[in-house]
Order: sequence, then C-alpha cells, then structure tokens
Amino acid sequence: MREPRKGPQSKYKGHCMIAFYDKTGEHYLYSFDNVREILKFREMPITRTNVNMMNVELYRALKREGHITDMLTGKTMSVWIIDEDDDEDDD
Repeated sequence: MREPRKGPQSKYKGHCMIAFYDKTGEHYLYSFDNVREILKFREMPITRTNVNMMNVELYRALKREGHITDMLTGKTMSVWIIDEDDDEDDD
C-alpha cells in the first residue's frame, strides 16, 4: 500500500483550503484540503483523470458569479478557496 502524498498535494495549491457554503454563502457546510479529499468524499477513485476533472469543475465554479456549484452533493452551494496563510488578527 502506498503512503499518502505529502507536499503540494497535502493542501490545495500548497496552502489553501476548499470550503463549501450554502447557496447564500452564509452557512458553512464542508471543507477539504485538496481535490483528492473531495474525490474520497464523493467515493470516486483517485485517478489522474478524476483529479483533473475535479480541478476543472472547481475552476469553473470559482469563475461563476457567486461561485455557485453542485459538484459536491448535487445540491446548489457556493465554493470558496480560503488562504490559510492570511492572518486575520493583524491588528
């Protein structure tokens, strides 16, 4: 059995989190460190094709106004990329 990947694949693009909220963007629903975790959540095999497909779906959702998607569960929700390196307590 192979070891889980580490490095840039452990967090989305090396340092971000993928967060899903309800369609209004007010209520938190799910978050993932990378697209591989989304594939596991959706019970899809982790293949190069599926990872690429998920990245494309994520990219398209983020380009839409309101970041609306139904890629996760089939329900309409919004998706956001949250940079974990941003310090909100800079005051």
